[in-house]
Amino acid sequence: MRSLKYKFGAFAIASTMFAGSSVMASTEIDMIYTNGKVYTVDASHPWAEAFAIKGDRFYAVGKTEDMLKLKTKNTKVVDLKGNFVMPGMVEDHIHPDMAAENIMNINIPTPDMTYEAFGAEITKYLKEHPDTKWIFGGPMNWLKDHEGNIDGWNLPSNHTVLDKWVNDRPSFFWDLGGHAALLNKFAMEKYGINKDNKPPKGGSWDYDKDGNPTGVIREVAANMIWEEFLKERPSPEEQAKRGFLPVFHELNSYGFTSITDIWARPWNVENYQALEKMDSLTTRVTIYVTDPVDWHGEWIKKMTADLISKGPHKYSDKINLIGIKFVLDGSAGGQTAVMKEPFVGTTNRGFWRNDPEYYKKKVVEYDKMGYVVRAHAVGDRAISTVIDAIEQTRKYGSKLRHGIAHTVFVDPADYDRIKANDVLCDMSPYFWMPDPAVETIKADVGEKRLKLIFPFRPLLDRGVHLSVGSDLTVSPINPWKPMEGMITRQLPGGAGTPMNAKDMAITIEEAIYIYTMGGAYSEQKEKEIGSITPGKFADFIVLDQNLIEIKPTDIHKTKVLSTFLGGRQVYRESDEVPHITYEERKNAPFMGSPTHQ
Repeated sequence: MRSLKYKFGAFAIASTMFAGSSVMASTEIDMIYTNGKVYTVDASHPWAEAFAIKGDRFYAVGKTEDMLKLKTKNTKVVDLKGNFVMPGMVEDHIHPDMAAENIMNINIPTPDMTYEAFGAEITKYLKEHPDTKWIFGGPMNWLKDHEGNIDGWNLPSNHTVLDKWVNDRPSFFWDLGGHAALLNKFAMEKYGINKDNKPPKGGSWDYDKDGNPTGVIREVAANMIWEEFLKERPSPEEQAKRGFLPVFHELNSYGFTSITDIWARPWNVENYQALEKMDSLTTRVTIYVTDPVDWHGEWIKKMTADLISKGPHKYSDKINLIGIKFVLDGSAGGQTAVMKEPFVGTTNRGFWRNDPEYYKKKVVEYDKMGYVVRAHAVGDRAISTVIDAIEQTRKYGSKLRHGIAHTVFVDPADYDRIKANDVLCDMSPYFWMPDPAVETIKADVGEKRLKLIFPFRPLLDRGVHLSVGSDLTVSPINPWKPMEGMITRQLPGGAGTPMNAKDMAITIEEAIYIYTMGGAYSEQKEKEIGSITPGKFADFIVLDQNLIEIKPTDIHKTKVLSTFLGGRQVYRESDEVPHITYEERKNAPFMGSPTHQ
């Protein structure tokens, strides 16, 4: 046990770091935090001034004078000096592996990177890695149908965008949605992307006016090429240190202490275990493994099936595999979401990425194995299909927490069905307020459907369990802008026309609950995390402003001063570096970690 000096914004504290997360055998209280404005998210005592920590759990919560009575000889006391404290937040829909792959290759800070800067990054990477077999990265701005221009670059969604910089090896770049990618000409020729061949079932590629593929490939077609790149993946230790570690640093800097890896490759468990062995796993991780149907190659299908066959498994207090993920449809951008009515001006209602009948059958099979199942469903028809599948399990009495991933275009006729079948809804990505991504899809879906997206209010009013996620790399990790948007349905600061705020907006207390206890319930950890309650893990954050008292339009300005996981400080705000992105932290050590000092 080591005592280190840290900074909490404007005030210094003494904080004890524990080598591990087990509760200490001693009966002594390790830490007491006093004089704070502690929003517990515990209905039995929503507000407190202070709390005591023993080992890695909250021991007591209440008034400062009562907590100080617990002080013993070796107890460290921290004066919060009136700062706002709340539970650590849950990121319930994220793809840390995709972010890690970009970081280890060519990471594009969309929408800020110019085309020339993009080319310079590729040139630099080739110089530093002359023997690399791939030029890979992302996320590019949205790839458009019919060679529409890539926003910010004013260049068509076409392989020529990549050919200028690399033409002697395959190149693959995801776009923001993660459902489409762009190939260079070399990759297209190597893997048979031409007008004489057809895309695989569940996938598509775009064509120019002459019927030639443009290099934009979508859904399973993108996965098919991506798998070729994944064959060359680094060791778990290298992925953990060079890719995942910086992602977790950024998560901590925004107050997240638990995440759901919602579409995990079978080797992600090894990556998280490698981080834990390095004493650098700074959030709790809940894992949903991708069903083998979403993969193309037999090598990865078998690896995935072998892991699934072992059943749900708790690897440690931080790593827990609980579920299986399906992807039923695509996205509104690209018109691949499965809709009940056609996209505007077309007869197209989207297409199934995976067979819905196979999905329905597997939901029952996985339910009986003890797995929870979450299915990507963006379009209203896809969402109705998920409800149908979960309804099957309710008929024989299953209580498992199956759910919908994204929950975007919900038919109001399904609100009551969602509640009746106890369907968990994760709302992701952060597109419930005016946004360039929303503007991109408006022409495809029309104003009427756009007003119905992400129905927080009607589902909450029915008692539906909700959680949220950034869907990184689709939208940034930063939770404060979307939290404000849940209340205002406007751009940060109250700009722009509200997106149906009267019918969909919620309160700040409800938003905080969704980010904490809502995510904890989704991860099956509501008895362990999500509120500042005696007996739960001491996962909490200190902020620079009181979310309950400030104007809703100021929420987006919030900064995290410090983040704690199991009583251990995993992030501190620095006056010199007010916020650190995962790209800037690529080579930075974990604070206090003996492995990386």
